[in-house]
Amino acid sequence: MVFPADRRVIVTLHRVAVARAGKPVLANLELTICEGDRLFIAGENGAGKSTLLALLAGRLHPYGSKGSRSYLWDDEKGENFRTSRKYIAFISREEQHRLQHIHAQSTLREFLLGHSDGADFLYREIPEAEVQRVEALIAAWQASPLAGRKIRTLSLGEMRLALLLRAAMHERKLYIFDEPFSSLSEAVLTLVISWIASLPATSAVVMTSHDAERAAQLHFTRQFVVAQGSLTELPVAAAAPKPAATQAAAGDVADFARAEAKMLIECRQANFFHDFTCIFRELSFSLNSGDRVLLTGPNGAGKSTLLRIMHGDFYPEYGTGPLVFSGVLAHELKSELWQKVQLVAAAHFTYYPAYMSVQDVLASRYSGSIYEYPDILPAAASGMVAEFSLQDFLSRPFHALSEGEKTRVLFARAFLFPAPAYLIDEGFIALSHPHFLSAIAHINGLPQNAAVVIAANERIAELTQRLRITPSRWQLQLGRLTTLP
Repeated sequence: MVFPADRRVIVTLHRVAVARAGKPVLANLELTICEGDRLFIAGENGAGKSTLLALLAGRLHPYGSKGSRSYLWDDEKGENFRTSRKYIAFISREEQHRLQHIHAQSTLREFLLGHSDGADFLYREIPEAEVQRVEALIAAWQASPLAGRKIRTLSLGEMRLALLLRAAMHERKLYIFDEPFSSLSEAVLTLVISWIASLPATSAVVMTSHDAERAAQLHFTRQFVVAQGSLTELPVAAAAPKPAATQAAAGDVADFARAEAKMLIECRQANFFHDFTCIFRELSFSLNSGDRVLLTGPNGAGKSTLLRIMHGDFYPEYGTGPLVFSGVLAHELKSELWQKVQLVAAAHFTYYPAYMSVQDVLASRYSGSIYEYPDILPAAASGMVAEFSLQDFLSRPFHALSEGEKTRVLFARAFLFPAPAYLIDEGFIALSHPHFLSAIAHINGLPQNAAVVIAANERIAELTQRLRITPSRWQLQLGRLTTLP
């Protein structure tokens, strides 16, 4: 590609290779990004999109001695980790985890004040002008309820908002967004899309996203695909993200006969706390066999916590109402319940120890234990392994996979054989379209008496169109659970 002489080059990759955990991921990368570029990176789960973005953000470094990476500011100070952070805004799940760990005890307000000059530290004197600027930013992004919250208590969506606020603190030269729309409520998404569209022409933007409908609202000047360890630039028209189809297939809207419902979980007037903070007060709900529920609500409303309550991870406050698991979910040991209730959630990624391979995680579905499980998967599992494209991953450490790959593993694990209940927490946004369709097909094919609760803020229209029955709509708002018509 030929670049105009009046556009400065921001970052260049020349013959760069990247490895993770000693395993080569990308090789022989050639890429030059200039001021004003808007790049969209496509590719299947696990192809290396997140790795490429982490490389551009300075979080990963070229593998070996042949390749080189250079930034616009290298001429002044040389390639420097801290210098890069000042000029680069990086939004990703890994970056969220890193900062949430480092700044766990800081409030959101303190977190933003400490980063208002672009540096990655908190301990300095803050001028009054910066305090006022941070307060104005918090108000503009409707984040005032979060300002006094500690970073460690933020949900996935709230922490994503924290990183976006930090990125908006001052102008950067390079903005890198890895699935920026994930886990955000509709109100926040409107702000985010508007902000990205208004970024200065002197900066460059690089984005990857499986949310084609929202990505299509932004105007990308260059399109790339990551596949088989390589990066290929395509004509914009050929690779431009397109909104998902709006019509479901005829078979996807067939009537779905339901068996007689039986109570599985009942909660009455119970209070629940998470990290000493009251999340729900006088919470009441019931889940019956055969229920299909779509749970929505703003970031931080408690969707993930509600699903974890259904998973048996939280007990009600002593002296408040009961939480009862009955029928097929009745149990004496938590391990018995967790065998019957399948949870697919990003928050569950860290549940599996670092020594477990993908095969181990799948095999643990048969034993119900992460400590003892079959050494070899049954032959019957091969179809599910193939459907979610996990054949080449079985021996790899689960913790080393990308977000999309981990999600595919958890879906495959959940669908190895039927369970009475399935809880899916924002599980679809990280999936490429073929695997999204596979997951929906398996949900539609579940036994009539299986209960399914899907917490989501993304792909709502496509979910409701492709599910074979119209799901009940639950909404969380300010700690209150209501049923929508």
